[in-house]
Amino acid sequence: MEDSAVLYVAGNPDAYPLEYYDSETGDFAGVIPELMRRFGEENGYEVVYWPTQGEDRRDHLAGNMQVDLVSGYREGDRLPLREAEITVFRTAVSGEEQTYRICLTSVAPSSLREELESFFSSVGQEEISGILMETHVRQPDVSPALAYAVGGLALTSAFLLAALILVIRRFRKRLRRAQENSESDEVTGLGNFDYLMRYYRQLVNDKNRILYCLYYFYVDTDRLRRLGDSQEVDEFLRYCAVVLQEYAGESDVLAKVSEQGFVLLKLGANPQDSEERLKPLFARIRSYAQTYAKPFEVHITAGAYPLRAEDRDLNEIIFHASQGAHDADRRGEDLVLCTDETRRRLAEERRLQSSLGQALEDREFALYLQFYVDAQTFRVMGGEALSRWKHPSRGLLTPSAFIPLFEREGLIYKLDYYCLEESCRCLQTLLEKGMERFFISCNFSRETFAAEDFVSRCKAIIEAYRFPRELLILELTESVSETHVTRIRENMAALKEFGVSIALDDFGVGFTSFADLQEYAVDGVKLDKDLIDRLSTERGVSILRAMIQLGHELGITVLAEGVETDEQVRVLQDIHCDVIQGFRFYQPIPAPEACELLVRTAAAQSSAARPGNVGFSLARPGNAQSLASRPTGV
Repeated sequence: MEDSAVLYVAGNPDAYPLEYYDSETGDFAGVIPELMRRFGEENGYEVVYWPTQGEDRRDHLAGNMQVDLVSGYREGDRLPLREAEITVFRTAVSGEEQTYRICLTSVAPSSLREELESFFSSVGQEEISGILMETHVRQPDVSPALAYAVGGLALTSAFLLAALILVIRRFRKRLRRAQENSESDEVTGLGNFDYLMRYYRQLVNDKNRILYCLYYFYVDTDRLRRLGDSQEVDEFLRYCAVVLQEYAGESDVLAKVSEQGFVLLKLGANPQDSEERLKPLFARIRSYAQTYAKPFEVHITAGAYPLRAEDRDLNEIIFHASQGAHDADRRGEDLVLCTDETRRRLAEERRLQSSLGQALEDREFALYLQFYVDAQTFRVMGGEALSRWKHPSRGLLTPSAFIPLFEREGLIYKLDYYCLEESCRCLQTLLEKGMERFFISCNFSRETFAAEDFVSRCKAIIEAYRFPRELLILELTESVSETHVTRIRENMAALKEFGVSIALDDFGVGFTSFADLQEYAVDGVKLDKDLIDRLSTERGVSILRAMIQLGHELGITVLAEGVETDEQVRVLQDIHCDVIQGFRFYQPIPAPEACELLVRTAAAQSSAARPGNVGFSLARPGNAQSLASRPTGV
């Protein structure tokens, strides 16, 4: 009954045949549960017994206000709320009258008591006896005391009826198994989204909603499948399921709701201390690769969403928590708590994300250039192509605000090619103004660089413009997995043959390493800013000196990015770095302004200097004409 109100019942698992937990069906059975279900059918309720796996948790569930009714109390039993008791029926056990009661909790509907009393007063002894006979056909394992009580209640067997009941029970078991199969995840054996939805509807109501917190655990399986095979990924997911189960309490619901997501619906959790409490969990999962000698790093992040009184839609709740988990992944954090402020920020990101395609069509992205200078002479040699989004309502946005959005949408390749075309247009403009030696480096993500049509698309764009091809440098922003090595190597070779230069960005930290220099025939490497920031230490200087020396021995030009201080400049000169880029010299400026500055400065030089002889390509460092003796920024 989709429109029925749900009544949650905490049952007595050990009161056969009146009420008991049937381990085969995983549900409550007996006289009282059967009567309660008939009551529900007649009065428009869906009666749901709280799953307890055979444990008596009536007091606990009643105390937490998780149920409307507490059932299965016999004469002499302690009642949690005596003023709210209702007598279900009376029967004779060993010649003595026995009374059975249920209790209403404070969260029960106000009309429920009157409806129950009216229903049970109309139930006759014949109906109760019929249910007893059905229940007696199959007896669970019971204690001697219960067996004695059952003997007092036993009725004459009706073999034909018993046979029919057994058939019905077998059908119900098959139906139950089919339901369980449809609600389980094939890889981990956990419940799936349908399983979570069923228990969400059973457990969460208006009275206890704010006591729950939903955790979404995100695993980047796309990355793992690039690094390993499907079997290894499935093994890791099963490991995650085992660890998460250990952290799930008895009243919690754990499910795997997507290829990359686990959900834990937790009662009574304090969201504020979630990160501290879950630290051991994150540590155990991250130790997987080392513990089991796997050739890849693994990690997991989480979003915690405390349910609010107005929350109803489980899909929306999961969405908010998953956004928090993805946000944690981008920020390099374990967990993000989905507060109102977090939700507003993520909502704004989603609005931006939805407008990316149109923004590209409307050419809202502008090309900016940040100059490179010769490390010894400070002559401007070239520039790095950067993008800025001129948003109609939010103003100028930097890459940190929109690059992650492109990556999430799978549209980063569109931005890559967009910037390539703008860079080619800029190089042609400079050539037309007499700037024959200025080069531009253009970044590409690993996904774009590894695409089968990467070479053909690059050639088509480059051939549409007129400039010396060696003035265009294509930067690979990070190294790639083993599954991409061959394609990357082939694409690099084809483009080098076409005449462009190749460089590795962010070299020395993260994914890039010396192994990349063996795999890829590159013309240059750009040292990561983290390495530059360590130049204040002797160890940092020694490491960078060795890296630069190795690069020179391989015939590779070495660029340093993120240079901000005079001391960094001095050290880089001492250890023979070739090219420097950073705020110490120039900040990113719009490409048209950069072109004007280059032309104006070149024209102002002495008559002995050739205006076009500004800058140099990676293949020929050192042959540069100075634009300024010591530029301090634009």
